[in-house]
Amino acid sequence: MGVDAYKKTRVQRKVGRKVTSTNLYLKLLIKLYKFLARRTDSQFNVTILRRLQSTRTAKYPNSLSRLVNTA
Repeated sequence: MGVDAYKKTRVQRKVGRKVTSTNLYLKLLIKLYKFLARRTDSQFNVTILRRLQSTRTAKYPNSLSRLVNTA
């Protein structure tokens, strides 16, 4: 009978996302919503930040009319 080894193979690192876009307004929006998500307890700000930081293929359209309807 063997001794079970402690598995460290599935430990996931939490690495922050880095935006590679050169769009200045996108970077300012990300900076704003990062601050709002950290300082308020609103899930709305966290959702918008996640959508702004997502990749181009996974990015959902952010229309203002849909944001007004959900808020």
